[in-house]
Amino acid sequence: MADSDTDSMQPGFWAFSLGLYDRPGAATACLELQNRFGADVNLLLLGFWRARRGYAGWADAELGRVEAAVAPVNTVLTPLREARRALKSLREIEPAAEALYADIKALELKLEQVAQVWLAAASRVSPAQRSEKHPPDRDDEIEAAASHLVAYLERIAPGDQAAVQLGAELLKIAFS
Repeated sequence: MADSDTDSMQPGFWAFSLGLYDRPGAATACLELQNRFGADVNLLLLGFWRARRGYAGWADAELGRVEAAVAPVNTVLTPLREARRALKSLREIEPAAEALYADIKALELKLEQVAQVWLAAASRVSPAQRSEKHPPDRDDEIEAAASHLVAYLERIAPGDQAAVQLGAELLKIAFS
């Protein structure tokens, strides 16, 4: 699914996210941040995508605005994810659970795509907030990704060194 951004130099948010998430270790780091600290994986990935697009960090109140924009999707997504996890263990003892698990997993993935469309739309800021170098060079992109990541981690797990360490691992994976 392509998002509405027309900048042909950059992939859409969904394609970018799939590419990053498929890197060895990225899914593990993202899911650990989600499971241990309540991180929204789409928001983690959004920060990296924004860095790639030349945004040096979150504008004032922007992070809160994008969280609020995606909250309606997350109210459906979170219990659906919990249901899928519960069905995972049932697959071993109930053959019908396998099909239900697959259906819920597919629906969860579609909701993740919806969440990303909403996040990308909510995080649009004025071109003046973009880096002068667009697309940014690698060092600028790493610095911007770190800025996005640190701001988000401070929001969800203030001062937690385990969260910071996982974030640093994800940053290293993203740019290795």
